[in-house]
Amino acid sequence: MSGGIIGKFIYFWAFIIGVIVFGKIFGFMDDTKTSIIVLIAAALIYIIWTIGREKAARRREEKAWEEQQARIASRKKGGKRR
Repeated sequence: MSGGIIGKFIYFWAFIIGVIVFGKIFGFMDDTKTSIIVLIAAALIYIIWTIGREKAARRREEKAWEEQQARIASRKKGGKRR
């Protein structure tokens, strides 16, 4: 579910609601100006975090593919010759 756009949308709003709840509990979202700043900062953090996770996953996939291609190439070199 998290891979699709709907999952990302749901996780984003769950994160923002969590920020609001904890902000109210710890008392740093008392006035409107502070609340807006905290929510914008939280949204930016979430977006940067999500982009970083996607890039890391893409790099892991590319590395795994390259390792697989290297294993295939080494098998072809080491085979019996006629």
